[in-house]
Amino acid sequence: MKLLLNDQRVDVNKRDDEDWTPLYIACENGYIKIVKLLLNDKRIDINKPNKHYKTPLYIACENGYIKIVKLLLNDQRVDIDKVGKWNRETPFSLACEKGHIEIVKLLLNDERVDINKRDDEDWTPFHSVCQKGHIEIVKLLLNDKRLVNIDKRDEDGSTPFFCACEKGHIEIVKLLLNDERININKTNDDDEKTPFYIVCEKGHIEIVKLLLNDERVDINKTDEDGDTPFYTACRSRHIEIVKLLLNDERFDVNHRNISMCDFTVLHYTCQKGYIECVRYILAMGRDVNLNIKDGRGMTPIDCAKEEKEKEQRSEKRKRNYGDIIELLESFERNPNETRIKLRIQLGFSGKIFLLLLFYFIFNFSQILILSFILFHLIKILMLPLSFQ
Repeated sequence: MKLLLNDQRVDVNKRDDEDWTPLYIACENGYIKIVKLLLNDKRIDINKPNKHYKTPLYIACENGYIKIVKLLLNDQRVDIDKVGKWNRETPFSLACEKGHIEIVKLLLNDERVDINKRDDEDWTPFHSVCQKGHIEIVKLLLNDKRLVNIDKRDEDGSTPFFCACEKGHIEIVKLLLNDERININKTNDDDEKTPFYIVCEKGHIEIVKLLLNDERVDINKTDEDGDTPFYTACRSRHIEIVKLLLNDERFDVNHRNISMCDFTVLHYTCQKGYIECVRYILAMGRDVNLNIKDGRGMTPIDCAKEEKEKEQRSEKRKRNYGDIIELLESFERNPNETRIKLRIQLGFSGKIFLLLLFYFIFNFSQILILSFILFHLIKILMLPLSFQ
C-alpha cells in the first residue's frame, strides 16, 4: 500500500465496477490503518461516493466503525452532511437509525451537523430513533437545543410520537408525554388516526393504559372513515383493550359511524359474529341502546339475524350468530339478570357481589310486595259477608 501511494502514476481515487474507491472499501471494511494512510495523501477525494451516493463517512457511520468516523471528522475536507442518492439520508441520520449511540454523540459534538435534516420521506433523525426504539438517542436529541419541530409530520403524516406509539415503544412514549412540545392527539395525514387510535388498533395495551390516564387524550376521536379507537379495538378483537375502554365513562358506546351506514359498535360486532365483544359490551353496565337503527333501518339483532341466514360455509359462525341473537333477546327481556349472568360467566370480580345483592333485593322486594297484597286479599276474602 505504501509503495503504491508513493508512485505518482497510481490513481488513488479510481473506482471499481461497483464505483467503490480504495478509501470507501477501507472504510466499509473497517481497515483503520489503511484509512489513516489514505487520509494522509492529499490526492484522496474524501467525499467521493459510490454509485448509490454513499460516502466513506456514510458507510463508516452505517457500519458503526467509530474510530474511522473520528478520523474522518478530524479531516476538514469531509462533507459531514452529504446525502445518499436513494433516500437522501445523512451520515448522522443513518447513525441514529442504526442505534450507534457513540457515533451519534461524536456527531452531535460537531457544529457542522444538521440534526434536523430530512430525508426523501420527510423523516428527521428524531423520527427514526422514535420509530426504531433507540431510547438513549431519543434522550440525547431531546436535550439538544438544536432539535426543532419534534412534533412535525413525515411524508405519511406521522409525528415521532405517533411512530413510537405505533411500534409500541412505551418508554419513549413516556418520555414524549412529559414534553410540552408534543400534541398527543395530532393525527397522521394519511388516514387521520390519532396516536391513541393506533395503539388500540395495534394492541399495545400498556400504552393504552398510559394514554387513558392522561386527561389530554381524546379517546373518541375518529379516523377519516369515522371509526373510533373502540371500534378498531373490537374490529381487531383486542379484548383486553375493549374491556379497558368500556370501563372509561368518556367512551361513547352508542357512537354512530357515518361512513359505515350509521353502524354502532354493537351493529358491527353483531354483523361480524364477534360474540366475545358483544358479551363484554352488554356485561359492562354501559347504557347500550339495542334499538338504534342503522342507515338501512336495522337494529343490531337484525344484523345478526341477517348474517345467520346468509352464513352457509361455517357452522361455528352460524352458531355464534344464533348465540348473539339469543343473548340480545335475553337482554331485551331482562337486562339486569342477563348482565349479572354474563359477568359471572366472564369471571368478573369486585362489583359482582353488589350486582347480585341488588338483583336479589330487587326480586325479594317484589316477592314481599306480592306476599303482602296476597295476604291482605286472603284476609278480605275470609271476612264474613254482612247483609244489610
